[in-house]
Amino acid sequence: MRETHKTDDLVKGMEDAEVLEVFADSAKNNIHVVLAFSPIGEDFKRRLRMFPALVNCCTIDWFLPWPKEALTSVAEFFLSKVDDLP
Repeated sequence: MRETHKTDDLVKGMEDAEVLEVFADSAKNNIHVVLAFSPIGEDFKRRLRMFPALVNCCTIDWFLPWPKEALTSVAEFFLSKVDDLP
C-alpha cells in the first residue's frame, strides 16, 4: 500500500495498522466473486438449502440457450435506439 500510494497522501504518515485498515476497506469495496453451479440435480438444491445467501444476497444470471426469435427481438429492440451509422 505504501509503495502504491507513495505519490498521493492516502497513507502518508499512517501507522501500519491504519494502512492495513485502508487496504481491508479497499479490498471489501472492490472484491467480486463468481460462482458457477449447474442448476441440474439434487446437489444444487442441497447447496441452496445449506447456504440461503446464495439466493438472498447474490445476483443470479441464468445462462441457458435462447431461441433465435428471442435473440432477434432483443437485438432489434436495443438497436432501434441507436442512430444510423455513416
